[in-house]
Amino acid sequence: MDSYEKIKKVTHSFRQINNLYFSLIQSNSESSEITVMQFYVLSALAEQPDLSLGELAEMLYTGSSTISGVVDRLVKAGLVTRERSANDRRILFTRLTSLGRDKKKEMKKKFLDRLSGIADLQDEKIDQLLMIHQEILDRICLQGDGKKDV
Repeated sequence: MDSYEKIKKVTHSFRQINNLYFSLIQSNSESSEITVMQFYVLSALAEQPDLSLGELAEMLYTGSSTISGVVDRLVKAGLVTRERSANDRRILFTRLTSLGRDKKKEMKKKFLDRLSGIADLQDEKIDQLLMIHQEILDRICLQGDGKKDV
C-alpha cells in the first residue's frame, strides 16, 4: 500500500468515527431537547463548576458571544445559574442547577448506554489504539506548525 492509500484509509476511518460520534451526540441532545453546544456547556460545568463565560468559551473552543447566548438559553430553561463574583462584580460565574445536573446525568447515561460496546474491547486493544492515535497526533504536529490544537 502506498503512502497516499495509507493516509486515505486512516483519515477515512477517523471521519467515520467522528461522524458517528457527533451524530450520537446530536441525537442524544435532540431527544433531551437541548442543543449539542448546550450539552457541552452542561458537561463542562459538571466537571468544573463556577466557570466564567470566558473560561467556558476557552474550554469549548468558541467565542464569548456564542457562549453568552448558549448560557442565556440554559438559564431560561432553569439548567444553569449565573452569579456575580464577590471579588469582581464584572465577572459572572455559571453553575449547574439541580435540574441541570439531572439533565446532564440523563444524557450521560443515554450516551454511555449507546457506546457500551467500547467497554467490551480488551484493555490491551484500547491501550494500543490510544498509543497509535498519540503517535499520529505527534507526527502531524511535527510536520505542521508544531502546535497541538486538539
